[in-house]
Amino acid sequence: MNKILVSLFFIVSLTASAAEIQTITVDEKHIQIGLEKGQVGEFYSINPTLEIEIDTSGYAFPSASNLDSNEPNTIQLIIDGEHQFTVILESGVDKYSLNIDTLIPRFKEFNGFKPGDQFVIAIGFLEIDHVTKEQKFNVQWVGMGNVET
Repeated sequence: MNKILVSLFFIVSLTASAAEIQTITVDEKHIQIGLEKGQVGEFYSINPTLEIEIDTSGYAFPSASNLDSNEPNTIQLIIDGEHQFTVILESGVDKYSLNIDTLIPRFKEFNGFKPGDQFVIAIGFLEIDHVTKEQKFNVQWVGMGNVET
């Protein structure tokens, strides 16, 4: 009976939090790469939810020496170090919803941001060699966060 109540509470909290989509704003204060030794960017903190929005509108992505453009084409989401997802970005778009319909799973289907989860969001340029199927991800921004319990 307790398991049913806990499951019901989790479903209700996810449904309630889905009514207002939480936004992760890409910025300098949350960046986790390119910092001085010993420095760490701020962490994001979100409530349990089935969807978040990524807003890149206020961030100027650095150019990569080996790329023709500084506009990223991919968001990588990693939850708890084992669940990996990809979102393909569109040119000129700066807000992206991360949910079951937009996240391409690498191993397991996306089932929401659950209490206690830790996540990494990496934005950059994904290159795929279509002959060898080898992938190279040039990271331009990384942020980390956790889901409140």
